[in-house]
Amino acid sequence: MQNSRAIIELTLGGLMLSLSALAVAFSDIGPGGAGFYRMLIAALLFYLTLKWRNIPSRLSSQQSTLYTGLAGVFLAIDLILWHQSIYIVGPGIGSILTNCQVFFMTLLGLFLFKERPSLHFVMAMALAFVGLYLLLLPEMTSTAGIKGVVFGIASGLAYAICLYFLKLNADRPDRGGDQIAQMLNLSIWAALVLFGYALFNDESLAIPDGQTLVMLVIYGVMVQFIGWLLVNRSIGRISLGLAGLILLLEPVITYFIDLVFLHKASSALQIGGALLTVIAVYIGSTRPPQQEKVGSLSEPA
Repeated sequence: MQNSRAIIELTLGGLMLSLSALAVAFSDIGPGGAGFYRMLIAALLFYLTLKWRNIPSRLSSQQSTLYTGLAGVFLAIDLILWHQSIYIVGPGIGSILTNCQVFFMTLLGLFLFKERPSLHFVMAMALAFVGLYLLLLPEMTSTAGIKGVVFGIASGLAYAICLYFLKLNADRPDRGGDQIAQMLNLSIWAALVLFGYALFNDESLAIPDGQTLVMLVIYGVMVQFIGWLLVNRSIGRISLGLAGLILLLEPVITYFIDLVFLHKASSALQIGGALLTVIAVYIGSTRPPQQEKVGSLSEPA
């Protein structure tokens, strides 16, 4: 039985994450810088929250520190690739591309957590694949578009690996320790990787104007601090495959915001693809993958 509260929290977290692409699109800063400030702002808020609650900022378990740190590293890789994709194909398509993670997450759930997909879920995956194909078809007509698609899909793989490590941590007997401390550790490691990437590529970290500052604050507070805290709270209580499908709502919302407010050129074929993806989320949520009653959830099989 799936936890309905976890599903609601993950959905709300996905809505917060839908602000990500818009914050990046309206910021006049490079891919490493945008991600670095997102993580830095969130890390400061997580730290202050822990101090206010009088909870240690360091995780007591080395394994939890490792898992959340690795999640942070792969989230940083995801953001670098995803930001590059957004600059090429736009926030709507870029968000949908990175959320191809649903396919990677389902494979990870199948092979590592023994999550057996039902017929309904297989149908949902097929519909999601068709929907994403229809959305991406017009973007594949140029070399730059293909590059943007490849960056987006690669970011989806990094995103799935990040969520895999979070689920491993959440499946530990103590659920990995305090969740805010987990997010602090994740954000610090991600910030370090993004800072190193920006320096290596001679990318300026200067914030050029007020609009960029506002967008970066939204990126750090709404997306990383609130959105990812909700994702981390909920991901351990539902199947990995269902989590991936629910998070597909985020790019579809971003895509329609891109159409309405940013006047992204689109076709009936692409809009139909977005609607198919929403239908796939609904079908998949009615019969999510079930975990076999063998082995332990704390370690992959």
